[in-house]
Amino acid sequence: MKKLSRLCSFALALAFVLPLTAQEDLAPCGTHLGVSPWLRDFQRRIDETPRTDDLLYLPIQVHVVGTDEGSGYFSNKGIMDAFCTLNADFVDANIQFFMPNPVNFIDNSTFYDHTFQQGAAMMIQNNLPNIINCYIVQSPAGNCGYFSPSRDGIALSKGCLAPNDHTWAHEVGHFLSLPHPFFGWEGHDHDYDEPAPNNWGGSLVERLDGSNCAVAADGFCDTAPDYLSFRWSCTSNSTSSIQQTDPNGETFVSDGTLIMSYSNDQCVVGFSDDQISAMRANVEEQRPNLISVPPVLEDIAIENVGQLTVTNPEPGTIVETETVTLEWEPVPNATHYVLQINPFNIFSIIFEEQILEGSSTVVTELREDETYYWRVRPFNAYETCTAFTSPSSFTTGTIVSTNELLAGELLELFPNPTNGDQLQMNLKLNDQQQGQYRIVDATGAVLRSQELSVTNSLQRIELPVQGLPAGMYFVQLVLEDRQIMRKVVIH
Repeated sequence: MKKLSRLCSFALALAFVLPLTAQEDLAPCGTHLGVSPWLRDFQRRIDETPRTDDLLYLPIQVHVVGTDEGSGYFSNKGIMDAFCTLNADFVDANIQFFMPNPVNFIDNSTFYDHTFQQGAAMMIQNNLPNIINCYIVQSPAGNCGYFSPSRDGIALSKGCLAPNDHTWAHEVGHFLSLPHPFFGWEGHDHDYDEPAPNNWGGSLVERLDGSNCAVAADGFCDTAPDYLSFRWSCTSNSTSSIQQTDPNGETFVSDGTLIMSYSNDQCVVGFSDDQISAMRANVEEQRPNLISVPPVLEDIAIENVGQLTVTNPEPGTIVETETVTLEWEPVPNATHYVLQINPFNIFSIIFEEQILEGSSTVVTELREDETYYWRVRPFNAYETCTAFTSPSSFTTGTIVSTNELLAGELLELFPNPTNGDQLQMNLKLNDQQQGQYRIVDATGAVLRSQELSVTNSLQRIELPVQGLPAGMYFVQLVLEDRQIMRKVVIH
């Protein structure tokens, strides 16, 4: 049973959603990965090593770190969006990731904003075997992310995981053996008006003519020379505006489309063919323990996501205070849902969010006389590229929601479906009382309403539906002791 605590102050709510640490405030990447002996060997035989085309499924364990008090977590929605981007970035590589386990939440302020040494301790304590362990924190040693070869884990800043950011894919690229295309230039300043030397940072400097591409820099001949080891913005041609000069005096600009470069995220497109070959070979030769058979799941049909089919409470219902059961029709192929609940119909600020297995939950400790809006987002182990459903709503109060009529009572709507020209309600109750009818849409918004004096004789009431768009609506009869609701469809 889930408790929905009393709403925090608006000031606290704003503090909860203040912008996360911007990428510009963090170093792009803290990974210092050279060209490993395995990668050098693979690059020497790359033309003789056939590339397999099988779709590789690799498991990922997501660890979300918060403070000691359990605050500061990266949102569940953010995880879904970032994971969607990660899989999109690896489509051309025919590599896809899935989450076989629930998210692991860790309350540790030291890990939340950590040094490399503290990050190593985090990974030692929490890494699971035979899986790619990824930790989402506030600040991973002052970087957007890094891969730790010694601890075999990835740390990511929540401020660098917006839906269009590619930090996660960049660090997974390191995990699968890829160095930066500017390898050798990390941490070194250079006057770009001057030609580069033959050697820099202990490595051969790659030349534009390709004469040393197989042994210089990252060792990939299909990634162009790049000497820019800092975050840079690209031009409309997806290249750097900074012109560089190689040791031969040839000038060039850097390719901003590569995920492994330091170009801004809006430039990024993907990996080069040779980088893809190396990552796939690294999985098959160095990390075969990661190759997995994912759960037998079908993709979630996008057309099934959108309009929430609520079964309880129906939109706009008045419910008993403190406790309500939320239920909705399951979305085909979804195994889990992100549920969001807000006291207003704007979800840029989230007061309550949880991950559910199944299509219902109970929330308690609701406030009296409050309207709550809620929506869900379906997903499964590898399909997170879904949207939230349209929101539904309910209002707390002292009136019990029921669709039950007593013996001898009548409530009819006709014609139903209607073409929108007319709708009539036939109503007869056992006693006289004051009431109100409302016509609400599927989100719970009240579109028409009128006060009623209900009698114990048959009443025929014309309901104003002219001008309402085609769709599903609800007619609510709010009485002194209960509420009755019926569905109506306008063609």
